[in-house]
Amino acid sequence: MRISTPAICAFILFAAPVAAQNAAPGPVTGVIQSFDGKVLTIRAADGSAVAATLAPNVPLTVRIKRTLADIKPGDFVASGGTKGPDGKIHANEIRIIAVPTPSGEGQFPMSEPGQVMTNATVKQIMTDATVKQVGSTSGVPIIKLTFHGAGAPGAANCTGHSSDAPGGVGKGCIGETEYDVPANVPVMAQLPGDVSMLKPGAKASMNIAKNPDGSTSATRVTLTP
Repeated sequence: MRISTPAICAFILFAAPVAAQNAAPGPVTGVIQSFDGKVLTIRAADGSAVAATLAPNVPLTVRIKRTLADIKPGDFVASGGTKGPDGKIHANEIRIIAVPTPSGEGQFPMSEPGQVMTNATVKQIMTDATVKQVGSTSGVPIIKLTFHGAGAPGAANCTGHSSDAPGGVGKGCIGETEYDVPANVPVMAQLPGDVSMLKPGAKASMNIAKNPDGSTSATRVTLTP
């Protein structure tokens, strides 16, 4: 079972909350219709147009297709995976995060049964040849990750969000995990973007929120391949 991209996005905790706003259903995904320097309008798949005002400091990111070969030790990644009957986690998607937020680090269950989200630092990449050397008959590449979790330092079973650690973000236990990475798993790099990229025809996803006065603001914009 593969979990959807929007569900994975919901667990990558890099967006700051917007004060004095009520969250609206989202994100809105489609094609940019227009951007006048202040208001971004996206044409959704159902034909509807959604417009929202962009604050000067709204997070704007761009996703670029990558491969497993582009991932290096020390990179920070976000990966949603499915836990199999054998206890192994099989990656559904991997995102290379250029500018991570420490509070999003950790490993925790997702909304669907058997789904696990891991935001962590890459420790080792084991390619086909290396995997076979350590006795794997499948030859599926393995990515090994390390992360700060919610438990106290030295906790044997380290899971949870780094932000929930007793001493604060990054002060809790240190956990390690590994994912099998089948050949068809999409790998994306998530990089900082800017408003010059908001051109008509570009694919985009926009998180929105309703202001007390009824107007709509964008809380995050992501350009997609």
